[in-house]
Amino acid sequence: MRSSSSHTLALVVLLATGCRLESHPPAGLPPDEAAIRSAVAAWLAKTEPWAQLVRADIRQDRDVATAWVITSPPVNEGQGERVTLLVLQRDAAGWTVEYHRSPSRPRS
Repeated sequence: MRSSSSHTLALVVLLATGCRLESHPPAGLPPDEAAIRSAVAAWLAKTEPWAQLVRADIRQDRDVATAWVITSPPVNEGQGERVTLLVLQRDAAGWTVEYHRSPSRPRS
């Protein structure tokens, strides 16, 4: 019986040292996300130079990405934060904004 339990223990130790769990993001994800954020920032600087970026929630699926962008107006404007949906597409030149939509702000 002792031989059986020592063989089991040896097998468990061998398996435990031989197994490693690893998680790797897809190879292109970090550079793509940085490029998408850069394209979003460039679009904001061009279309809404007064806006301050509060948050960007980015989702990517291959060559298409969406970004829900929350911007804040200057302090002297009385309006609140603005939410904009951007749809971006990747081509040979990089990421470009293909569509944007800002829902109307609710009235206070």
